[in-house]
Order: sequence, then C-alpha cells, then structure tokens
Amino acid sequence: MKNKAICLGLFFLSIVLFALSQPSLFFEDGLSFCAWFAYIPFFLLLDRISLVSSPLWGAAYGAFSYFLLCWWLSAFGLVAISFVCFLFAVYNAILFTLVSFAKRLFPKSLSKFFWVWRAGLVLSVEFIRTHGIFAFSYGIIGYSQWKSPLFLHSASFLGVFGISFLILLVNSLVALVVSERNLRTHLSKCAFLCAILLSLVLAWKIHAFFLRTAGQDSISVVLVQDASSASSRSISQYNEDFLLLKRLTDEALLLNPDTELVVWPETAIVPDILYHLDKGGDSARHALALAVYSYIRSKSCAFLIGNNHRDEKGEHNSALYFSPDYPEIGIYDKNHLVPFTEFWPDFLDFPVFDGIKGSLDCEFFSHGSGIRTFSIRTSLGRDLRFSVPICFEDSFSSLMRRMKLDGADFFVNISDDAWAREKSAQNMHLSMSAFRCAEFATPMIRSTIDGKTCVIGVDGLVVSAMESGIDGFLYERCMIPAKTASFYSIVGEWYLWIFSVLVFLSVLILSVRFVKVRVYGRR
Repeated sequence: MKNKAICLGLFFLSIVLFALSQPSLFFEDGLSFCAWFAYIPFFLLLDRISLVSSPLWGAAYGAFSYFLLCWWLSAFGLVAISFVCFLFAVYNAILFTLVSFAKRLFPKSLSKFFWVWRAGLVLSVEFIRTHGIFAFSYGIIGYSQWKSPLFLHSASFLGVFGISFLILLVNSLVALVVSERNLRTHLSKCAFLCAILLSLVLAWKIHAFFLRTAGQDSISVVLVQDASSASSRSISQYNEDFLLLKRLTDEALLLNPDTELVVWPETAIVPDILYHLDKGGDSARHALALAVYSYIRSKSCAFLIGNNHRDEKGEHNSALYFSPDYPEIGIYDKNHLVPFTEFWPDFLDFPVFDGIKGSLDCEFFSHGSGIRTFSIRTSLGRDLRFSVPICFEDSFSSLMRRMKLDGADFFVNISDDAWAREKSAQNMHLSMSAFRCAEFATPMIRSTIDGKTCVIGVDGLVVSAMESGIDGFLYERCMIPAKTASFYSIVGEWYLWIFSVLVFLSVLILSVRFVKVRVYGRR
C-alpha cells in the first residue's frame, strides 16, 4: 500500500513538472528550469513499478500528461484531443514496458551505464514520434529551453534533440543518486555532465563569434496580422477579410515606403485566386480574386500570401508569391498536413468512420509534392532566397533542413494559431520556430492570423514581435547572414537515426537474453 501511494505521488508529480516546463495551462512561456527535474519522478516511478503493470502506468502517464499539456486541442474538437491522448498513451505504454523490461535483464557488468541507456531510450521514442503520418513535435523536452541563448546556440550543433538528451541525462543521473542515496559513488558521472555543459558554453561563444563576423544582407518586411478575421466561409466574410488585409497593408506601406516584402498569413484569402481568375464560373469569387490580384500587382513590393490552391491533384493549403521582378506566380503547396483536420488517413477510410469524419468541421487538402524556394531582389540589387513552411511545418526539422539545403537564406512562416484561442499554444509553436532558426543559423519571419507575428534572428531569439489578439502589422528590417551552414544543417538527423537503431538493437539483444533465460535456463 505504501509503495502504491509513493508511485501515485511520483506519477502526478512527474506529469505536473512536465507541463510546467513547457508553455501550458499554468504558465504561458513555461518554466524552463522545471525541465531539469521533470523526469526525476518519472525515472523513480519506473524503478518502483512491476513489469506487468508498466504498460498501464505508461498509458496513463501519456494520456494525462498530454491532456494537461495540449488541452487547448479541445477547442478544435473532441477527436483531436482524444487522438493525441490515445497516441501518447500507446507511445508511453511501450516506453514504460521497455524500460522496466530492460532494467531486469540489463547485464550486471554494464549496470553502471543503465542511467545513460534509459535516457537514450526516452530520447529515441521522442525522436521517432516526430516522424511518420502521425508525427507530433509538441512536448519535446528540449523545446522548454526556447528562451535560453546558451541552449539555442548549442542546437546549431546537435539540434533540439541534443538538448533533450542532456536534460534527460541530468534527470536520469539525479534519479539514480536519489534512489541509491549515495552521491559519492556517482561523482565521476556528475563531472562528465559538467564537462558537457562547459563544452556547450565554449561552443556557444564560438558560434556567436562566427555569427557576428559573418557578412550580412537585409530585407525590409511588413508582416500583417488580421486577428479579427472570422472563420465563416461566406463570400461576404471573405470580402471583409480582404478589405481588412488591404487596409492594414496600405497603412504599413504608407508609413514604410521602403518595404520590400509584404506577408499575409495562412489562408488569409480562402477562395482560390488563380482558379477563379482563370475559370470565372462563380462571379462573386471571380470578382474577389480579381480585386486581390489587381491590388497586389499595383504595388511595387513583393507579396507572399496564404491561399487555397487547386490543381489536378486536388486542393491544397498553399502560399502564393507575387514579385514585381518575376511575372510568374510562385506556388508552394503544404507538404506536411495535420491528420484529421487537413486530411483523413487513407488506411482509415472505411464506412465505420464516416460519422466521425463527417462531424469534423474542417476542410481536407491534398499533400504538396516537394519543397519550393523563392527569390526576392533587394533594394541593393541582390537576390535572396526563402522557403515557406506553412503552419506547423516548421516543427519538423527534416523538412526545414531540406529547405535550407535548397538554398533558403531565410524562412517565412505563415500560420493560423487563432483556433486554439490560447497563448500557451502559440508559444509552443513559437518555441519550435526558434529552435529551427538556431539549428540552421537562419532567420525567420512569421505572419499569423492570431499568434506570434514576429521576426526571429539566426540565434533563435525573437528580435521583434507584435501583440497577439489584435489587428495590425509589424515592420522590421530583417538581417540576413551570408550563406552559412551550421553543423546540424550538414549532418541533419542521421546521428539520431543511428543512435535510435542502436538503442532498439540493444532491446532486441536483451529480448534474446530473456528467451535464453526462460527457455534454456541460462544467461
């Protein structure tokens, strides 16, 4: 009974500390220092539970922790929050089972490294869950350090998962010390982690020096935020949204005539401009498309706008790029769509799910094929290139790396975070944007319907931002460094894939060991 009470205490303490470390219900920015002990009760709990009960503990931990962290998903619908809770219940049921299983079969000769191994297993699960059709990057513990210059700079070497691993190692070691109640025998391990931290400080200073000495270009941008745009899908509302965007843009250009790029957020204009200009079947939509096109082409600066776009593959969530220097309209179709809100997975397309599918108040899109890099000519006659991750695409490091390697000098993120109606959700998204900038030493400008409209520097720190929840614009001269490649942009996630394969290979070896013990009665 006493052990169960302790386990319950550790269970709830771990969930609360995990939520506190990230932007959440408790604190909009999160308490980053909580990350450094959020997993201590997590590992202590794993030391106490039985192998048989570990899947249940893991499922409960995953469901409760992500409900507390991502409760704002309920604003979108019961299906969204239920699915995320179910998904992380499965992930953590597997994780808890593997750690409990390994603890009982880990070779005694290697037991002094078990604290590193279990931290590595948690990291591998964190990494793998950010890939595939149900990839979800929210809640990665490394993102808790999104306001720390030290860890942001360090991300240019090993990415956010390198920061996650350091945090997990610290938690795992402290949990080991607490469980054994003996610090003296683990002083060498503590010295090892301190050496890593000192290395990060040195890397931070070196990286900061190279960023300061690198040549720079600049571009003046206007980022429009139309927070009062409605979710209504009527043509009259679309016209009102355009008039609002037009008014805000005119005000910005009047005050800042040197503007080179204007950015409107994701789906700022819903009706497909290019389709309705060409087909003209719906007179009201044709008139709106013509008004938008004529307005943009009347300006001397470039425009990037969020718009629905259709082609032979279907309808897409897209970005359209209009440049006075290039007659062709550039199009980027969103590659990574949100499951159940932007697309319905094909393997779940059965009649039994028709009721759930029909209840979702959303529009399904087709996936884009490939990335696109656009070019803009600055007032000094230089050509800069940029890529456009749409909405939460900037949470996927592999996609952003492809954009960087394709020649992007800066990123432009267009988003609609208004649906969550919660600043913590906006900050969670912003934290991922910050790490992408730091990982690839590349600045980003963000235009949102209601979210964090801002400019982020090459170091991942926010240079300037406007208040969320209001209509307005942000003008900024964005500094673009000379073409540089961070270490992480070169190596990418290969080291993480290799690391994860080795971790799960060790699980397979332990499984063989288990079979030998049970079947043959020998180790």
